[in-house]
Amino acid sequence: MVRRRHTPTNEALGEIAARLGAKLDAVALDLLRQQLNLPEFDGEPDEADVAKALHALEARRLFLQSGLGELARTLPDLKVTAGADGALGASLSVTMPILDDGRMDLRVDAPAQEAASILDEMAERNDPVWRLDDLRMFLEAERASVNRALRKPVDRLRQQVRVDLQDVGADAATYIAHLDRSLRSRRFAFGPDLARTLLDTLKPVRTRARVLAQEDSPRRRLRDRVGFGAYIDRLTAARRLNRRIVFHMGPTNSGKTYAALEHLTAAATGTYLAPLRLLALENYEALLERGLRAGMITGEEVLGEAEPTHTSRTIETADLRRTVEVAVIDEIQMIMDPDRGWAWTNALFGIPARTVIVCGSEDALSFVRRAAEAANESLDVVGFTRKTPLRLIDEPVPLDRVEAGDAVVAFSRRAVHENREALIAAGHSVATIYGALSPEVRRAEAARFRGGDAEILVTTDAVGMGLNLGPLKRVLFSVVRKWDGKAERPLTHSEIRQIAGRAGRFGHQEAGYVAALDVAGIAPLHAALGGAITAPAADPRFFVRPDLVAIEAMGEEMGTDSLEAILRHFAVATFYEGSPFQPADQDAMIAAAAKTDQVALSIADRFVFAICPIDRRDAISCSILDRWMEACAEGAEVDALRPGNVHDLAEQERLVRLGSAYLWLARRFPRIFIAVDDMRAMRGAANAAIEAYLAAIARSAVFEPGRRTQIARGPAA
Repeated sequence: MVRRRHTPTNEALGEIAARLGAKLDAVALDLLRQQLNLPEFDGEPDEADVAKALHALEARRLFLQSGLGELARTLPDLKVTAGADGALGASLSVTMPILDDGRMDLRVDAPAQEAASILDEMAERNDPVWRLDDLRMFLEAERASVNRALRKPVDRLRQQVRVDLQDVGADAATYIAHLDRSLRSRRFAFGPDLARTLLDTLKPVRTRARVLAQEDSPRRRLRDRVGFGAYIDRLTAARRLNRRIVFHMGPTNSGKTYAALEHLTAAATGTYLAPLRLLALENYEALLERGLRAGMITGEEVLGEAEPTHTSRTIETADLRRTVEVAVIDEIQMIMDPDRGWAWTNALFGIPARTVIVCGSEDALSFVRRAAEAANESLDVVGFTRKTPLRLIDEPVPLDRVEAGDAVVAFSRRAVHENREALIAAGHSVATIYGALSPEVRRAEAARFRGGDAEILVTTDAVGMGLNLGPLKRVLFSVVRKWDGKAERPLTHSEIRQIAGRAGRFGHQEAGYVAALDVAGIAPLHAALGGAITAPAADPRFFVRPDLVAIEAMGEEMGTDSLEAILRHFAVATFYEGSPFQPADQDAMIAAAAKTDQVALSIADRFVFAICPIDRRDAISCSILDRWMEACAEGAEVDALRPGNVHDLAEQERLVRLGSAYLWLARRFPRIFIAVDDMRAMRGAANAAIEAYLAAIARSAVFEPGRRTQIARGPAA
C-alpha cells in the first residue's frame, strides 16, 4: 500500500505548540513549519520534534536580539544581515590604502557565505562565541583572498594616482583631499567586474580632483576660507574639547536611545537634542522623573529649572557655546534631509560635549565617520539589534482584513482621512495622526490608541518617531511612494525601516509585522527589510544653512543688505563643486527673504522672519506673518489671534501652527509679541477643538474627499 503524504494544518500544528506552552500566530507558525521542514514530512510531527524546533526558534530570536550586537563589537568588519524569515547573511568589509602612507582608503564589501553557515550554528545555540576562532580564521583567509584579487587593479589605480600627483605638483594636497572624500563615501561590491567598475567609477573623480588642484591659487584660497576647515574651526567651543564621538547604531526598537540616555543621566551635565518637540518633551519628563535638575528649550518655549544641569532641546536650538559632559544627538540619519539636515550638521560638528553620543540607523555611518575624521576626533561604533523580530507578511493585507492593533500608513492628509473613513465604515474605531496636527494632539491620539479607545491607528510618516505606540503589532503601508515637496518618489529603505520599525514594541509584543495593502508594495518592503542599506547618495555632502554671522559678513563683502541677494550669493560662493557642503533646501527661505527686503528692519531681524516656522504653502499664514513683520518694523505691539470658526478643522490646524509661530517670535521680539498668555490659551483651545473632533469621528465617517473638513458637533457632520 502506498502511504499518502500528509502535512498538518496550521491549526493542528498550533494545537501541538499550545500543548507545549507556546502560543503562536500565523507568521510564527509558518516559521515553525520551515524549521520542521514539514513539506518533507510523512505524517504528523511528534511533540518531541516540535519542542526541538520551538527551542531552536527561541534561541535564534534571542541571538538576533542580543547576540548579533555582541558579535558586531567583537568582529566590527563582519556585517551580518537578517532576512524577514530570520535567515542570516554575511559580508566582510576590506579596506586597502591607495597611497603608501595609509591615505585614501578603498572600501570593499565581499560576500562571506561560509561565515553565514557558522552564524547559523551560533544562532541555533544562541552563542555568539561558538566557533569564534573558526570564524576569525575564515575571515582572515577571505581578507587575504580579496587582497590578492585586488592587487592588480589597485596597483594600476595607484600608478594612475601617482601620475596625477606629478601633474598637479605643489597642489597635491587639494587633489588628495578631494579623492579621499570621494572614497570615504563609496563602498565597492566584490565580484568579477570589480576591477573595471573601480577604475571606471574613479576616472571622473580623478579628473575633477586634478581640475580642483590646478585652479588658480587666489580662487582656491577664497574657497578654503569658506570650506570644510573654516567651518569646523569656527566651532571653537567644540574644537577645544578633543571630543569622543560614540555612534549607537541600530534600527528602531533596539534600545540605542535608551542606552544613550542612561549615559546622559549618569553625567554631571548634559543635553539631549531631539528631532521633534514631542521627543524633547518626552525626554524632559524622563529627566525630571530621574530626579535631575532639568529644563526644556524649543524654538517657542522654555520649561523647567532656570539653570538646569541637563536640558532637553529641539535640535535647531542646540547650544554651541555651553560645555557639557555628555550630549545625545537623536535620529542622526536626519543629517541627510535637505530641509532640516543643517541642524544635525551643526550639532555633529559643533556641540561642545566631551562625549557626543549619536543615535540612528546605519544609513548615517558614512556621515558620522567623515565628520569624526575631518574634526580629528575619535569614533566608536556600538551596534544595536532589534529587541523583537520584525517580519514581513508576504501577501497583501487589504483594508477589509485590518485588525485591532494595526497602523495603516499613508503619505498625505487626504489619504489618511480617506483610509479612516473606509475603516470606520467597516465598524472600526480609529485614532488619527498626521503632520499638520500639533504635538499635543498627536500625543493625545496616540494615548487613545494605547488605551484601547481606538482599535486602529491611521497615520502618515509622522508616526515614525516620537510617539509611544505600545500595542502596535502590524504596520500596513497603503502606498510606498510619497510627495517630498518637489516630486513624487519611492520611499527610501531608511524611511521604510523607520516607519515599519514602530511595530512590535519590546515589552508589548513578541514580534512586529509589516505588510502592504496591495501586492505592488510587497517587493519594495522586502528590499528594505532584507537588510540592504540604501546606496550612498551620489552627492554625499553635508547640508548647511547660513547663520547670521555668515550672512552679515557676506553682506559686508558684497556691499548690500539685501537678504535675498546674500542668500543667493551664499549658495554660489560656498557650495562650489568639490565642496564638502551643499545648501539645505533654501527655496522657501529665499522667497521669504525677498518679502523681508521690502520692510524697514535690520538684516538680523529680517533673517528671523525669513526662518520663522510657518507653513509657507499656506497663503493665509504667509499673509498674517507679513502683517506681523510690518508691525514689528513700526514698533507696534501684536495681539493674539482670534479663535475663529471652531467647527473648521483646517482653520483650527492653522491657528495651532500660527500660535506656535507667535510664541517663537515672542522669544525673539518680546516687546512686540506681548500677548503670550492669550496666544497660549488660543492655541490650547484650538488643540482641544481638534482633539474633540478626532475623538468624535473615531466611529463616524464625516470626511468627504474634495470637501473642506468640518469639525463635528456630534457623531455626524
